[in-house]
Amino acid sequence: MSKKAPIKVKDPTTGKEVQLAPEKVWTLAPKGRKGVKIGLFKSPESGKYFRAKVPDDYPA
Repeated sequence: MSKKAPIKVKDPTTGKEVQLAPEKVWTLAPKGRKGVKIGLFKSPESGKYFRAKVPDDYPA
C-alpha cells in the first residue's frame, strides 16, 4: 500500500487546520451524477475519525 500525500483539512473536533493523510479515499456519487471524493482522517489530538472532501485529482 502506497503512502498517501497529506492534505490540508479542518479538524472538526478541534477546529484547527491540519495537514493529514487520509486513511481511506472513496467516491461518493448519486446515481447518474458526478460525485465527490471523500477521505477518512484521524484527528491527531483527539484520536476521533472524521470525513472530509479531498481534491478530485487525488488518487483513490
